[in-house]
Amino acid sequence: MISIEGTISTIEISPEYEEGLYRIELLKELDIIFLFDRSQGYDLKLHPRGDPEIPLAGVFGTRSPRRPNPLGLTRVRLLEAEGGHLKVEGLDALLDTPIIDIKGVVGKEFSWSSLKARPGAVRPVQRRAHK
Repeated sequence: MISIEGTISTIEISPEYEEGLYRIELLKELDIIFLFDRSQGYDLKLHPRGDPEIPLAGVFGTRSPRRPNPLGLTRVRLLEAEGGHLKVEGLDALLDTPIIDIKGVVGKEFSWSSLKARPGAVRPVQRRAHK
């Protein structure tokens, strides 16, 4: 098994989307959605990791790149954000893989008290009644 922990990658953002990175450095983790552009075809049942010693499993219960909709999702640790470049740890994708979207992670460990260390990271949402 290949470990991606400790693997450092740089994600390059097209100039027209750089403004969307505004204040991303306030986050610790990101979800990266990408396209398995080199994967062809799929099987609905497969041996995980291609190992026939591992019992068959449905494709939706595995991390196989051979999928009906060839999308990948990996949670990474954000190390640095500079200009249109994000330095991340743990990206489970090949070199030059197309990135479809990036989403900031705000997990259960988030609390309002954590904002003291990072003022302005998040503003409270005001709820309005819809008429």
